[in-house]
Order: sequence, then structure tokens, then C-alpha cells
Amino acid sequence: MQLHLTILLILILLSKNTGAQSLAPANDSTQLSIDKLSPKYLEQLAEKSSKYYDALTSKTEKTLERLSKWEAKIKTVLDKVSPETAQRLFANPDLTFAGLLQKFREGKAAADNYKATYNEYRDKVTTTLKYLDEKKTALDSTVLKRIKSAKEKDSKLNEQLKNTEAVSQFIRERKKQLMEQALKYVGNSKALQKINKDSYYYFETLRNYKTLFSEPRRAEELALKLLHKINGFDDFLRRNSMLASLFRTPDAGAGTASLAGLQTRSQVNNLIQQQIAAGGSNAREQFQQNLQAAQGQLSELKNKIIKAGGSSSGEDIPEGFKRNEQRGKPLKKKIEFSINAQSNRGNSLFPVSSDFGLSAGFRPHQNFVSGFGIAGRIGWGKDLRHISLSYSGISLRSFAELKLKGSFHATAGFEINYRPEIRSLDLLKDYSSWQRSGLVGIAKTVSIKSKFFKKTSVRLMWDFLSFEQVPRTQPVIFRISYGFK
Repeated sequence: MQLHLTILLILILLSKNTGAQSLAPANDSTQLSIDKLSPKYLEQLAEKSSKYYDALTSKTEKTLERLSKWEAKIKTVLDKVSPETAQRLFANPDLTFAGLLQKFREGKAAADNYKATYNEYRDKVTTTLKYLDEKKTALDSTVLKRIKSAKEKDSKLNEQLKNTEAVSQFIRERKKQLMEQALKYVGNSKALQKINKDSYYYFETLRNYKTLFSEPRRAEELALKLLHKINGFDDFLRRNSMLASLFRTPDAGAGTASLAGLQTRSQVNNLIQQQIAAGGSNAREQFQQNLQAAQGQLSELKNKIIKAGGSSSGEDIPEGFKRNEQRGKPLKKKIEFSINAQSNRGNSLFPVSSDFGLSAGFRPHQNFVSGFGIAGRIGWGKDLRHISLSYSGISLRSFAELKLKGSFHATAGFEINYRPEIRSLDLLKDYSSWQRSGLVGIAKTVSIKSKFFKKTSVRLMWDFLSFEQVPRTQPVIFRISYGFK
């Protein structure tokens, strides 16, 4: 009997211990999952927010400086030809670009009624940081410091985005005011043209910065996959996102009072079906025809905007200038890389060989690119019966390309080539051992339906310095290039 009681007591204690363990996994698993987050995740969030903030601040300040300068030139002209107009436009310093610049530097550009435009990526970042901050009791001090730093920089960025939205709206209104009241006195002057261009490219740059910021990095993607596996994380995002604050979803038990008056998709579909049924037998065909006509008109309008050089920035293109697609892009988006290859015919002194190179180009305008590169030469032997791989030299290259028409480009470059075998780096210091090449020719972009070979181009060039070389080098060069970012 005593043995049975002992066994029963042991089983009760074990069951209690097991029950306690079964209740713990929810919190323990959450803590363990968050602890598995890569340190790079929070570091990257803080770094991206900081870089985005700095880019916005720098671009906005420089733009306002330029706009202030051109605005001052307009005032100088108006003071002479129409003092009344000058007084009306510049009486209140707070309503000028110079006044806005001062406010922006003091951090007072944003009014309370301005909000940053919605961005899904930024919304998710901000809400995720809120979630991690709520779990701080289960995290160590190192992770807490990273969360605090990321939250502070994200909050600072949100305030600057609010400022930027206020600045953007002010620029639109001030530009419209100057065009309406000053144009008839100063004409289509250089100052007004510059204000149009600088403001247009400012909005383009903001759009490009936003796109660049919204590209998640590898550490972020892995961290989000891990967080989505935690029970309650998705529900937290749904309830605490920016969209939730705009369209408050009802809490459990709250009913649908907060959504009263909003039509659901099924209600809209039912309404359409009722209208079609009331229209008779031909109503459905008429509806489809009208819908197709509307879609065609939208497509036609979109094509016209693209052909005219339009963009998704929503800003009108100033009259009288051609849009530079590269101007509003960040520096790293203007850098392009390419690999290239060419074959060289053989003779008694130079065996058959091939050059393989890597180039980096900077594209300040969509029609022009220039840069530098390096290439190595590999010898293949005398002929098919005597194949022998050998290292045959190195080339340092510079190049420039200008778009002519369609897919054709004019290309030019200067290269120096070291053809003997490199037995010592000291030999490269002897400039007399290097051969020079001056290249001019035509390049054509080839349309290939392949993701990797999409930017393939072929170049046919003439080396006008080949006749000066001893022994004479190949005068005509055919080179294939594959571009990538």
C-alpha cells in the first residue's frame, strides 16, 4: 500500500511538471525565436534609416538653396519692372524659398497637418520595431540597445519624411505662384526655367530614394521569415500598422461598427450584377465593351506619358527641356559593370589569343557613359594541333560611349597593353614596354530575351595607333560585352 502511494505521488508530481512545461513554450519560443535574430538585421535597419535621413536632408537643403538663388534673381528683376508684384510675392519672408530653407534647417518645416506618404515597407519596419520593443523584458541588454537605436533612427526618419512632405507641397504652391504672377514680367527667363527643372528633379530624387530604401536586404528577409513563425506576430502587424490607424479594424467582440458605410467587394459585385440584369439582354455585352474601351484609353494615355519622357513621380515635365533619367538616381545606381571578350588573330609573333576584361562605367546621362577597365590575355597555342594555354599579358582600358540613334552608340577608348609574360611586378613600371591603342568605332545593343544576356552589345572598333606598334598589332577589333548592375 505504501509502495502504491509512493508511485501515485511520483506520477502526480511528474504530471504537474509536464503541465508546467506545456504552458511555457509560448513565451519561451517567442524569446528563443527573437534571440535567433541576426544582429545584422537591427544594424541594417538603423543604417538604412540613417542613410535615408541623411540623403533626404542633404537633397532637400541643396534644392532649397538653388531655388532660393533663382527666386532672388526673379525678385531683382521684379523690383525694377514691377515693384508692386515684387512686394506681393516677397513681402512675407516665410512664404519664400529662402524662408522655407531657414525653417527646414531649424527643423520647423512640417506643420501638424502634414503626414508622410504611405509606404508599405516603412510601415512594416516601424511596426516590427514596436513589436520587438514590447518583448524587451525577454531580451538581453545587447539586443535592447540595437532595438533602441533602430527605433530612434526610424522615428527621426519619419519626422524628416513629414518635413519633406511639407517642403514638397510648399515647392509646388510657390512655383505655381511665381509662374502665375511673375511670368508676364520676367518672361520665360533662365531663373524660372531653373526653378522648374530643380523642383522636378527634386521630386524624382525623392521617388528614387524611396524605392532604394524599400529594397529589403538578405538579413531583413531572413529575420522576417523567422518573426512570421512566432504566434501573434502577424496579428500584431495587422492591429498596429499605419493602415490599421487609418482604417481601424474592429477588435474581437467589437462588431463591425467601425466599418459602417464601407462597401465590401461582394457588395460592389452584387450592385454591378443588379445593374446589368436591369439593363436587359444586351447589358452585359455593352458593359464589357465600355470596360474594354476604358482600359484601352488608360493604356493609350500611359503610352503617351512614357513616350513623352514621363514618370511615376506625378509631376509635370517643364516645357522646353529633355528629361535626364539619371539625374535623380543615387550614385550607386549610376554605376554599371560589364564583362567583355575578344579574340585576336595569330601570326608568327603573336599566337591566337583571347582577351577577357571587366569594366566599370559611370552613367551621368541615359545617353552617355564613361569608365575604366582591366583585361587579361590568354594564349591558346599555335593551332588546333598545338593547343597550349598561356598567360600573355594585361591591359588597362578607358572608354566612353555616346548614344546615336536607336540601339547604336559611338564608342571611343584609350588602352595600354603589356604583352610579355609578367615575371615580376617591377617590369610593369617600365612604360616603354607597354603598347598603346586608340580606339574608335560603333557599338550596338543586341536584343536577347534572357535575363543574364539582356544588356549584350557588340563593338566594332579601329585601332588608329596599331600602325605605330612594332610589331604591328591588330587594327580591327571585334568585342562582345555583357552588362550588369
